[in-house]
Amino acid sequence: MGTPRPCGCKGVRTCLVCETEFGVHKRSFEFKEKYESYVYCPSCKKAWEGWDMSILSEHPNHNGKSIDYPGIYVEYEFISPEEENILIRDLDGIPWDLSQSGRKKQNYGPKCNFKKRKLKLGEFNGFPKFSEFVQRRFLRVPILEGFQTVEQCSLEYTPERGASIDPHIDDCWVWGERVVTVNVIGNSVLTLTRYKEGHERYNLADVQTYPRVLNEKGEVIWKPSSESIVVEDIRKGSNVHEDNSGSKALNSITPTSVASYTLNEVSHAENPVFCENIPVNVSEPYNFQEVDVDVSYPIVRVPMPARSLLVMYGSARYDWEHSVLRGDIDERRVCLAYREFTPPFLKGGQKEAIGKEVLQKALNFW
Repeated sequence: MGTPRPCGCKGVRTCLVCETEFGVHKRSFEFKEKYESYVYCPSCKKAWEGWDMSILSEHPNHNGKSIDYPGIYVEYEFISPEEENILIRDLDGIPWDLSQSGRKKQNYGPKCNFKKRKLKLGEFNGFPKFSEFVQRRFLRVPILEGFQTVEQCSLEYTPERGASIDPHIDDCWVWGERVVTVNVIGNSVLTLTRYKEGHERYNLADVQTYPRVLNEKGEVIWKPSSESIVVEDIRKGSNVHEDNSGSKALNSITPTSVASYTLNEVSHAENPVFCENIPVNVSEPYNFQEVDVDVSYPIVRVPMPARSLLVMYGSARYDWEHSVLRGDIDERRVCLAYREFTPPFLKGGQKEAIGKEVLQKALNFW
């Protein structure tokens, strides 16, 4: 079954459709009975022993064992219920493409071949207009300072298709440190498991050649050149967006007391490599955490409720694989995934030319 199947799966990827029709065996990633697990609480920024998201209702009176788990930022109610409805209506107005493991997708970004390390513009010409307000809202999130979207992918998970995504780390040659997800509808969970293989996989070895964007506290310590920060054009936009029917929704964030970071002002220092005209801290490359292949590391479960924002960075991004388990999809889930470039595609990098071309296209909202 190495060739693509009618359901969209290929290779070891499966969904309920091809498992039923073709008898393909699904690899099991259901860890619940076998491993120690923790649930990350965005309100206290600690992970508490357990599996179910019901643990979150105990805050601030958690009981039991807890661990620190850096590299996760969750903001509840990042979009409003009205904006949720607008996004779903307009997303469903565009055809969905079949994807692997029971998912469907709508992808906007350059064409990437991670194994051959090739990237080209392809047909990429920006993003749907109705989603512009989401990217503009990133400008008000301190942990996303300097984030420049170069890929926006809509993903649909449904229980009827047994949708899921296997444990993985997003490619590190093209996609930068911050991995961003806006969970539009459907409460779900991100399950993180400790990665124990070599750094040649996922292009992880490249990470140690980049300046680190965020420290463990989620403070921005490196930004690209001001000449490559094209989001300034978005920042000048209006504070409302219109949907297709002409109705308007306020492009504002309701302050939330849940899972918000208070970041210290970035201190001034000499400009690091790849960086010009923006005084920020000199950033050291990321150092991978040591791993013992004989140790059973715990599983960390991160809530992804409807209308929330999730950002992975640092250790959670590079030292742990993340997945969405089939058992955590009990209703339709639709999310928007966002990626930024690594430094080689920004000003001063070896791939600056193609990076600039993509970034210019990323200013378009059609």
